[in-house]
Amino acid sequence: MPNQEQQSELFGESVEQLQDCLSNLSTEDAAEVRKRWPSNLQSLALLIEAELNKAKVNEAQSVGESITLAIGHYFGGRDVYIPTDQRLKAALRDIQIWQEYRGNNVEALAIKFGLTERRIAEIIQHQRAVETQRRQRSLF
Repeated sequence: MPNQEQQSELFGESVEQLQDCLSNLSTEDAAEVRKRWPSNLQSLALLIEAELNKAKVNEAQSVGESITLAIGHYFGGRDVYIPTDQRLKAALRDIQIWQEYRGNNVEALAIKFGLTERRIAEIIQHQRAVETQRRQRSLF
């Protein structure tokens, strides 16, 4: 399996070169090339295109393909963990709790989010650590 450096050299140094390759093809040739993409890349392109269409973005197919190529260029060959719907919702909920935390409203947050005060305190502690880590430079 080629490493990331070899993949970048194979397709050029930048994702723009990948996007140029596809945009320089005729409509028929581009459609034929897309059919030969790995199935997960095809699915990703269709998902992105559908979301762009919902957002009424012009040229959703072209923009979706460009985004897909950028993701493929960056993440290609890597094992990538994408959280499930529930984990993603929990992470977003925890960020919302942190944003609404005022120092004296743990009980209100517990009621609002249907969690125990202890769980709210744990979430706040974790979010505080994440925020501190984000703001402070690493020594190593």
